[in-house]
Amino acid sequence: MSADAVFFAILDAGARPIGYASYMRIEPAHGVIEVGNVLFSRELQGTTGATEAMYLMARHAFGDLGYRRYEWKCNALNAPSVRRRCRLGFTFRGSSASTW
Repeated sequence: MSADAVFFAILDAGARPIGYASYMRIEPAHGVIEVGNVLFSRELQGTTGATEAMYLMARHAFGDLGYRRYEWKCNALNAPSVRRRCRLGFTFRGSSASTW
């Protein structure tokens, strides 16, 4: 886990926590921020709510915080994460760390 991680709770409509995600490897000087430590409950996985949570984090990083690069890294063997990053439109940047 990154020392500079900033965590966000993902809540359902009744304000019940159903997941979390964080910004990490925050590098303002380079305009780069990474999303990570993503954990979605079964209830949230594969839903429009999951997509919206990731969209809101990206929108905040680009629009409000002014970052120009938003990264997602995961183990290529983590099939749910690979499916999620592809569904969200991340493009492969070619490294052993699976930077998307």
